[in-house]
Amino acid sequence: MSVDRGYRGQSTTNEHKMIDIQHEIQKLQADLEFHEQKIRLIKHSLEQKNEKLSVVMRRVAYLRRIRDRFTGERNEN
Repeated sequence: MSVDRGYRGQSTTNEHKMIDIQHEIQKLQADLEFHEQKIRLIKHSLEQKNEKLSVVMRRVAYLRRIRDRFTGERNEN
């Protein structure tokens, strides 16, 4: 009984292709995880900056009200 050497060579080539494809898939998954983590960090940073901005804007509004009261009282005198 003879062994078909061409089939075995083709099988080995297909295995190498599958390994290469699996490797590429793993690299893409790692890249995806990296970018998702980066997005989470950026989102967290933006939330913190929005909180600070909100505090500053409330403070500015408060100071404007004080200024307006002061200038209003001053104009009345």
